[in-house]
Amino acid sequence: MVTGMESPVLGSDDYASIRDAGQALADRYGMVTLNAMLERWTSFIEDVEDGFDADSAFDYPHDLRCRDWLAEAWPMLTEPVRALRDAELRALDARYLDATVPLRGAGADRAQPGGGRWWRHRRPRLVDGGEPGLPPGW
Repeated sequence: MVTGMESPVLGSDDYASIRDAGQALADRYGMVTLNAMLERWTSFIEDVEDGFDADSAFDYPHDLRCRDWLAEAWPMLTEPVRALRDAELRALDARYLDATVPLRGAGADRAQPGGGRWWRHRRPRLVDGGEPGLPPGW
Protein backbone atom coordinates (compact mmCIF):
# COMPACT_ATOMS: atom_id res chain seq x y z
CA MET A 1 0.00 0.00 0.00
CA VAL A 2 1.22 3.48 -0.86
CA THR A 3 1.25 5.99 1.98
CA GLY A 4 2.25 9.59 2.42
CA MET A 5 4.56 10.95 -0.23
CA GLU A 6 5.64 7.55 -1.51
CA SER A 7 5.13 6.81 -5.17
CA PRO A 8 4.49 3.29 -6.38
CA VAL A 9 7.25 1.78 -8.41
CA LEU A 10 6.03 0.60 -11.77
CA GLY A 11 7.53 -2.57 -13.14
CA SER A 12 8.09 -3.84 -16.64
CA ASP A 13 4.60 -5.40 -16.75
CA ASP A 14 3.07 -2.02 -15.94
CA TYR A 15 4.98 -0.22 -18.68
CA ALA A 16 4.16 -3.06 -21.07
CA SER A 17 0.44 -2.58 -20.37
CA ILE A 18 0.73 1.09 -21.33
CA ARG A 19 2.58 0.22 -24.53
CA ASP A 20 0.20 -2.63 -25.36
CA ALA A 21 -2.87 -0.42 -24.87
CA GLY A 22 -1.43 2.14 -27.27
CA GLN A 23 -0.71 -0.57 -29.84
CA ALA A 24 -4.13 -2.19 -29.44
CA LEU A 25 -5.89 1.14 -30.11
CA ALA A 26 -3.51 2.42 -32.78
CA ASP A 27 -5.73 1.44 -35.71
CA ARG A 28 -8.51 3.74 -34.49
CA TYR A 29 -6.56 6.50 -32.75
CA GLY A 30 -3.04 6.42 -34.10
CA MET A 31 -0.11 5.43 -31.93
CA VAL A 32 -0.39 7.53 -28.79
CA THR A 33 0.59 7.19 -25.16
CA LEU A 34 -1.29 7.38 -21.89
CA ASN A 35 0.54 10.59 -20.99
CA ALA A 36 -0.29 12.17 -24.35
CA MET A 37 -3.99 11.36 -24.04
CA LEU A 38 -4.22 12.65 -20.49
CA GLU A 39 -2.51 15.84 -21.68
CA ARG A 40 -4.98 16.16 -24.58
CA TRP A 41 -7.93 15.64 -22.22
CA THR A 42 -6.49 18.34 -19.93
CA SER A 43 -5.99 20.78 -22.80
CA PHE A 44 -9.46 20.13 -24.19
CA ILE A 45 -11.05 20.72 -20.77
CA GLU A 46 -9.14 23.99 -20.45
CA ASP A 47 -10.62 25.09 -23.81
CA VAL A 48 -14.10 24.15 -22.64
CA GLU A 49 -13.63 25.96 -19.32
CA ASP A 50 -12.48 29.13 -21.12
CA GLY A 51 -15.58 29.20 -23.34
CA PHE A 52 -15.78 26.98 -26.38
CA ASP A 53 -15.80 28.70 -29.77
CA ALA A 54 -19.08 28.08 -31.62
CA ASP A 55 -17.12 27.82 -34.87
CA SER A 56 -15.48 24.67 -33.46
CA ALA A 57 -18.72 23.06 -32.31
CA PHE A 58 -18.76 20.49 -35.09
CA ASP A 59 -15.21 19.44 -34.17
CA TYR A 60 -16.34 18.79 -30.59
CA PRO A 61 -17.16 15.07 -31.08
CA HIS A 62 -13.74 14.54 -32.66
CA ASP A 63 -12.07 16.38 -29.79
CA LEU A 64 -13.70 13.96 -27.33
CA ARG A 65 -11.81 11.05 -28.86
CA CYS A 66 -9.03 11.55 -26.32
CA ARG A 67 -11.49 10.64 -23.55
CA ASP A 68 -12.77 7.72 -25.64
CA TRP A 69 -9.20 6.43 -25.86
CA LEU A 70 -8.75 6.70 -22.11
CA ALA A 71 -11.96 4.74 -21.53
CA GLU A 72 -10.87 1.98 -23.88
CA ALA A 73 -7.29 1.84 -22.64
CA TRP A 74 -8.10 1.94 -18.92
CA PRO A 75 -9.10 -1.75 -18.54
CA MET A 76 -5.95 -2.78 -20.46
CA LEU A 77 -3.68 -1.09 -17.94
CA THR A 78 -2.36 -2.86 -14.89
CA GLU A 79 -3.83 -2.05 -11.49
CA PRO A 80 -0.71 -0.14 -10.37
CA VAL A 81 -0.91 2.11 -13.45
CA ARG A 82 -4.63 2.74 -12.95
CA ALA A 83 -4.08 3.43 -9.25
CA LEU A 84 -1.30 5.89 -10.05
CA ARG A 85 -3.36 7.85 -12.61
CA ASP A 86 -6.92 7.37 -11.32
CA ALA A 87 -7.04 10.50 -9.15
CA GLU A 88 -5.81 12.59 -12.07
CA LEU A 89 -8.46 11.22 -14.43
CA ARG A 90 -11.22 11.64 -11.85
CA ALA A 91 -10.18 15.25 -11.23
CA LEU A 92 -10.18 15.98 -14.97
CA ASP A 93 -13.60 14.36 -15.36
CA ALA A 94 -14.92 16.48 -12.48
CA ARG A 95 -13.62 19.63 -14.18
CA TYR A 96 -15.29 18.56 -17.42
CA LEU A 97 -18.58 17.98 -15.59
CA ASP A 98 -18.37 21.46 -14.06
CA ALA A 99 -17.61 23.09 -17.42
CA THR A 100 -20.40 21.31 -19.32
CA VAL A 101 -24.13 20.67 -19.25
CA PRO A 102 -26.11 17.73 -20.61
CA LEU A 103 -27.06 17.91 -24.26
CA ARG A 104 -30.69 18.82 -24.75
CA GLY A 105 -32.61 15.57 -24.89
CA ALA A 106 -29.87 13.50 -23.23
CA GLY A 107 -31.19 11.51 -20.32
CA ALA A 108 -29.61 12.24 -16.95
CA ASP A 109 -28.32 8.66 -16.75
CA ARG A 110 -26.40 9.11 -20.02
CA ALA A 111 -24.79 12.46 -19.15
CA GLN A 112 -23.27 11.47 -15.78
CA PRO A 113 -20.30 9.27 -14.91
CA GLY A 114 -21.33 5.64 -14.93
CA GLY A 115 -23.57 6.17 -17.95
CA GLY A 116 -21.32 4.64 -20.60
CA ARG A 117 -19.52 7.31 -22.61
CA TRP A 118 -21.21 10.00 -20.55
CA TRP A 119 -18.84 12.72 -21.80
CA ARG A 120 -20.38 12.37 -25.27
CA HIS A 121 -23.78 13.45 -23.92
CA ARG A 122 -22.58 16.82 -22.68
CA ARG A 123 -21.77 20.19 -24.26
CA PRO A 124 -19.81 23.22 -23.06
CA ARG A 125 -21.60 25.43 -20.56
CA LEU A 126 -19.99 28.52 -22.16
CA VAL A 127 -20.13 28.84 -25.93
CA ASP A 128 -18.58 31.90 -27.55
CA GLY A 129 -20.12 32.97 -30.83
CA GLY A 130 -23.41 32.68 -32.63
CA GLU A 131 -26.31 30.39 -31.84
CA PRO A 132 -27.29 29.67 -35.47
CA GLY A 133 -25.71 26.57 -36.86
CA LEU A 134 -24.86 24.84 -33.58
CA PRO A 135 -25.11 21.06 -33.53
CA PRO A 136 -28.38 19.45 -32.40
CA GLY A 137 -28.73 19.38 -28.64
CA TRP A 138 -26.57 22.44 -28.04
